[in-house]
Amino acid sequence: MAKTSFGFKKIILFALVLRLFLAPFSYHQDVEVNYWWGKFAVDFPLRGYYDWLEFGGYTHPNQPMLYIYLYQAVRYTYLFGYNLLWWINVHIPLFPSNLMSWYFLYGNYFLEKLPFILSDLLLIYFVYLFIKKYFSTRIALLASLILAFYPPLIYNSSLWGGNESLLNLLGLLSVYLFYKNKNIFGALSFTLCLLFKSSLLIFLPVILVIFFKNKPNPKEIILTLLLPVVTTLVLAYPFATGPLLPWLFNSYLKIFLPGIMPFLTANAFNFWALFFGLVPHLDEIKILPLISAYGFSTLIGTIYLVLSAIKLFNNYHLKNILLTLVKISLFSFVFLTRMHERYSYPILIPLYLLCFFDKQFIKYFIILTITHLLNVYHGWWIPPLPFLISLLKFEPTIRFISLLNLVLAVKLITINVKK
Repeated sequence: MAKTSFGFKKIILFALVLRLFLAPFSYHQDVEVNYWWGKFAVDFPLRGYYDWLEFGGYTHPNQPMLYIYLYQAVRYTYLFGYNLLWWINVHIPLFPSNLMSWYFLYGNYFLEKLPFILSDLLLIYFVYLFIKKYFSTRIALLASLILAFYPPLIYNSSLWGGNESLLNLLGLLSVYLFYKNKNIFGALSFTLCLLFKSSLLIFLPVILVIFFKNKPNPKEIILTLLLPVVTTLVLAYPFATGPLLPWLFNSYLKIFLPGIMPFLTANAFNFWALFFGLVPHLDEIKILPLISAYGFSTLIGTIYLVLSAIKLFNNYHLKNILLTLVKISLFSFVFLTRMHERYSYPILIPLYLLCFFDKQFIKYFIILTITHLLNVYHGWWIPPLPFLISLLKFEPTIRFISLLNLVLAVKLITINVKK
C-alpha cells in the first residue's frame, strides 16, 4: 500500500512540476481581463461593482461573485508578494533584481494560474479515488497518470490561464456527493460552482434526479435548500446596490447568464459554425418567423434537459449518470448559441470516467479531445505552429470539425447503457 501511495504522489508531483514549468510562457487575453477585475475589486468598494463602477476600456465583469472574490484574493496575494520581494530587494544586495522586474510585469498573471493548476491536481485526485473505488488501485494509477499529462487540462490551466478545471471540479464533486447521498455537501458544492460561473447550470437536472432518488427526509430537504440560499445571499450582499433578492435575480438574468458575446457562436466549432462559420452573427436573428436563434436554442435545450432527466430517472445507475452528463454537455455545446471554445470541457472528464466502464466510449473520448484542442487553439495560436494555423484558418476545416462534433453529438445522444 505504501508503494502505491508513493506512486500516486509521484504522479501528482510530475503533474505539478510540468504545469508550473509551462505557466510563465504564455497568458491568454482572459488573464489580463481577470487581472483588471481583481484589481478593481481591491481598489474600489464591491458595492456597485457590477452596476455603476466604470471599467473604461476594459471588459465589464459578467461573472458571478465568487469569481470576483477569487481574483480579488489573487490580487491581494500579488500585493503581499510584491511588498515582500521589494523589502528583500532593498535589504539583501545579492537578491536578483530581474526577478523583481519579472514579478512586477507578470507576477499577477502567473498567480492567476495557480488556483487552476491546483484544481487540475484535485481533479486528478478525484478521478484517482473514483476509479480506485469502482475498479482497482492499479487502474486508478493509470487513469491519474493519463490525466497528469492530458493536454486539454494542461493547455487550459497552464498555458491559457483558464479556470475550467475549478468549475468542473466543483460540478463533478457536487454530482458525486449527491450520488453518495451527501445532499447538503453536494448542494454546497453546486452552489459554489454556480457562484463561480453559471455555465454548469446544465448539470441541475441530473442533480435533481439524484436528489429525488435519494428519497430525502423533510429535514434534509430544508437543509439542502437553506444552506445554498444562505451561502448565496452572504456572498452576494457586499455587491448588491438595492434589495438583495431582486438585485441577485436581475444580475443572473441580465449579466451572468446572457454573457457579453451574444453571437450564434463565440468561436465554438458547433452546429451554428457549420452553417454560419465563425464570423460574428448576433443570435437575435430570426430563424423561424416568431423566434430568434437564441430563443430557439434555449427552447430546444430546455426540452432536451427535461427529457434527459426523465430518461435518467427511469434508467437510474452510475454509468447512465455519467453518460447523461456527457450528453447534456455535448448537446449544449453543439446546439446552443453563445458557446465559447472552452465550453466542450465539461464533456471530457465524465466521458473519460465512462471509458473505464465501457470501452466503446474510448473512440469518442479521443476524437472529442482532439476537436476540443483544435477549437481552443483556434484564434489564440499558442504555440505558433504555421501549418496548423493555416489549416484552421481554412474555412472548410472549421466546418468539417463542426460537422464532426455534430455527428458525435447525435451518435452519443442515441446511445444507451445498461447497469
